[in-house]
Parts: sequence; structure tokens; C-alpha cells
Amino acid sequence: MNQCPRCYRQVAGAGQCATCRLEVPSEWLDRVQVSLAVTGARTAGKSVLIGVMMDQFEYFLASQDSFLTPVGTTKTRFHEKYRVPLLQQRNLLGATPPADQESIEPLLWEFDYQGVPYCLSIIDAAGEDFERLSPSDDRFRYLGFVDFITTLVDPLKVPGVSAVLDGVVTVPRQSGDDLHVLRSVLRARDAQRNGTGPDQVLAVVLSKFDVLQRLRHLSSPKWQSIFNRPGSAMQRDPSMVAGFDNEGDGSLLHEELLGLLELLDARMVISAATQAGLPFRLFAISALGAEPDAQSVGSGGIIPFRVLDVLLAALAKKRRDLHGHV
Repeated sequence: MNQCPRCYRQVAGAGQCATCRLEVPSEWLDRVQVSLAVTGARTAGKSVLIGVMMDQFEYFLASQDSFLTPVGTTKTRFHEKYRVPLLQQRNLLGATPPADQESIEPLLWEFDYQGVPYCLSIIDAAGEDFERLSPSDDRFRYLGFVDFITTLVDPLKVPGVSAVLDGVVTVPRQSGDDLHVLRSVLRARDAQRNGTGPDQVLAVVLSKFDVLQRLRHLSSPKWQSIFNRPGSAMQRDPSMVAGFDNEGDGSLLHEELLGLLELLDARMVISAATQAGLPFRLFAISALGAEPDAQSVGSGGIIPFRVLDVLLAALAKKRRDLHGHV
């Protein structure tokens, strides 16, 4: 069944969607569809992740003798919103406008990988939407149909973590409530499913992971032993050389993060994900690699850590779906 990548209503073919008026490109209908919704509270780092992730993915595909090609208006929108301010001007990105100010429109790219033609859709959702709109609002319909619901959680806004790191790094004040938004995303997803929709995965991403790695500098032997342990998945980034998602590495990272959240007394993150009623996986990323300077990228530049993990995991899920594996 052909569906619009914005509203996920049925469409007869390429052209304007009769429901939301999006120009549905033929590439979306003719290729294997992979879709991500990137959600999270204000200042969680959603847009920065998308900007750095897609820049890295372009290099990754080039190393595999493939090319990343923007579809429709994506080239202009990605260049103006993400590439110029972040990668050229080295500034932090502004907040994503809420849905009542600017209609949600997915970013779309096509590429071939390991003989399979894909079309990737990424929806960058404003954190304010999940704080103000009803879960049944039709603008959340995409949450019932995307392959990966990706929710960013800033560790410094989780009470147990901020208590440990307060005084070591700058703990954000008066910003969005990450756990509240996570629960709101899941409520909206439940409201939009209506008993139908594809198998989905919840990706809970601990963003700005570089701040957690600062724990190795505390005097406590507990944190030093955890963050200086040889072979830890929290200390390496194999994404640019691993091809499709490395399930063994991903599972190890997931288990390490579960244990870390327990030690940080941040079980509420695990509880929210467990109660979602769908498979979930923990990720750790740092799009910038270091704490920024006020409103600009740090003087050391952008040094991304594991920014491809979620995207490669989504591709691996799609590959399993195509081959009929669970």
C-alpha cells in the first residue's frame, strides 16, 4: 500500500497527497522505505543529531561506493537549516518550529546499499508539540507508522544524573522536560496506532554522551572503573567501519547503558521505555563530541561519537523485515 511520508494516508501514486498536500515523490514509492521520527524535548539535540548524522552518512556511503541523494525540496531545506549554520558557520541550530507555526515535512534521501535501493525519511519533531498538543492530534499520525521512534534524552536533565554531575559540567535550567516528552511521545504513538501499523522499535538515545564520559574524571573509583574499562562499548565508535548495524556491539552497548542508568539512579528512563509495549534499545551519541561554547560549536570543532548507530540499526531492521526475519 502506498502511503504519504508525512501523514501516512493512502496515496494512489506520486504527486500531491489528497490529505496533507505534500508532493509525494516517486522515489518514496519505488524504493524500500526506511523512516525515522526524531523526537525529544527542547535542547535535547535533535536537529544537531540530524545535521551531523546525515553528513557522516554521506561519507559512510561514499566509502561503500554509493551516493546519498536528496529528494524533492530536501536539498535546499537541509542546506539552509542544518548544513550552513552547523557545518559552515559552526553555530548551534535554532529550535525546530512547532507544528502550528510550520507544517511538518519529512526530509527525504535516496541511496543504494548492498544492492538494495532505499528511500530514507526523517521527521524532525519540535519538542513543544509534545508539551502542548493532544496525543490524538492528527499531526502525530506519523508516530504510528515510522520504523524507528527515536527519542533523545539529555542525561543532564535526568535527576539522578544531574545530581552526580552538578558542579562538574553546566546543568541546563529552564529547558524542556525530557522524560515528560518521552512519555508524551509514547502516548501519541499509542493514540495513532489504532490497532494497525508496522512493527516498530523505540530508540532511546542518551544524547550529549560526552558529558557522561566526564564521570571518568571524578575521584570516585566506581565511575573511573566504569568509564576506563578496556573493551567497553561506551568507549568506541565502530559505525563508520561496521557496515550494517553490528548486533553484538549494539547489544553490548544497550546492556552497559542499562547498568549505567541503574547506578545513576535513573531507572525512570528504563521504566518509561519498558512500559511502551514495543521493543526498545538504548543508544549513546554525542553529535558535537564536546560541550559547545555558548551558541557556537566548541573550539575543537565537531568530533561525532556513534551518530550513525540509530540509522544503521533502522537499516538493519528493514533488511531483516525484507528477508522475513524477526
